[in-house]
Amino acid sequence: MSALALIGTDTGVGKTHVCLALAAGLRRLGHRVWLHKPVACGGWEGNPWPDGTAEDARALGAALSDGQPAETLCPRQYPAPIAPHLAAAQVGQRPLIADYARDIAAIRARAQAETVPRPIVLVETAGGLLAPIAADRGTNADLLVATGLPALLVTRPFLGTINHTALTAAVARQRGILVLGLVVNWHREEATDAATAGIVAELEAASGLRVLAEFRHGLVPEAIAVALAHALAKRWEFAAD
Repeated sequence: MSALALIGTDTGVGKTHVCLALAAGLRRLGHRVWLHKPVACGGWEGNPWPDGTAEDARALGAALSDGQPAETLCPRQYPAPIAPHLAAAQVGQRPLIADYARDIAAIRARAQAETVPRPIVLVETAGGLLAPIAADRGTNADLLVATGLPALLVTRPFLGTINHTALTAAVARQRGILVLGLVVNWHREEATDAATAGIVAELEAASGLRVLAEFRHGLVPEAIAVALAHALAKRWEFAAD
């Protein structure tokens, strides 16, 4: 598993939180990990890029390690907290899927040029699978098709998640995107109720995907992060065979 994309059912589901936990789990297992976010919008600090930074990029940047150059983390950052194609247009840029794909190819090439063991590259997408990220309204799904990356789907346990998860899984299959499993992320503190009781079984039944981890609200215990890293490696080995 040299590279893996993290996709979400929608925005705000906690992909960055899961990405950071997975990176920590993989590192605990002895892997070197590089992080990449093709585009980040909103939560701006500083002047226009490259002096300013978006919130997700700052969070991922704090976890840079294993010799990763900072410039490979998130090459496209925009101040407006809106869809990437609109945020880019506000500053006169028109990125296309081919541009994002070249960025991913470049970081993978740099990672593979490193000494053994080669880093695993975790690619965190922006928004949901069909969120437009390119000037021609190309989506995250288009990017994953172009790069051939397998994916981990981050979902939430709250009302409406069964529909969002099933739709995302269905579109991924239609587009030939390999989804290795689900992470259920409790991104807000909330008691279990009728909508969340038994949600893991319901999500697996609706999506046809296995839940590899459930992250309760707050910090992720190291054991759960390591277990997710183990499970992903096993699923990837199985898929590759």
